Amino acid sequence: MDFHTHAAQYLNAFESDMKRDFHLIPNADFGGRRFPLFASYVHEDTSTLIMKNGKSVRSYEFCYFDVCECLNESVVGEYCAVLDNMAAQYVPWSEPSHGFSMLSMIVLTAGTPDRATQKVIKKYKHEETRKRPEDGYGWCSARLCVVDLSDGTCRVNTHGRALANRVKLTVSKVK
Repeated sequence: MDFHTHAAQYLNAFESDMKRDFHLIPNADFGGRRFPLFASYVHEDTSTLIMKNGKSVRSYEFCYFDVCECLNESVVGEYCAVLDNMAAQYVPWSEPSHGFSMLSMIVLTAGTPDRATQKVIKKYKHEETRKRPEDGYGWCSARLCVVDLSDGTCRVNTHGRALANRVKLTVSKVK
């Protein structure tokens, strides 16, 4: 089976797993690029333990999926730039009910990235916290997960560990 057919099976599995909770957009454009899948999720927590000033707190997740046959350091840098731009465009900082936003990028690739590329993946970090009304509210964090379709191995940045655990559940369904 060729790489692109295999990757399409994985994307279909992710879409199937996520369709219950996430708003899914196939072939989504962002920053001059087209991604095969975009998913967004908003959760409103009204428990009395987490309410801010008597109001509910909202959490958000925004996730792009891409397929990249030949991953290298510069391509990973481009994915990191997309995540950084997502923080500027998607995080609703001005909403007082904003608790947190998770920005995710899942990249399906053919083969293990070289050591230098793995290092760039691991070192990527984007984290913001805002506490003042003039700056905004809440925090956001970016997660990067690269999946080697040849063996299902996930390479992640620090915040991507939890995402990798979720990704592995979907990956295990595709053979």
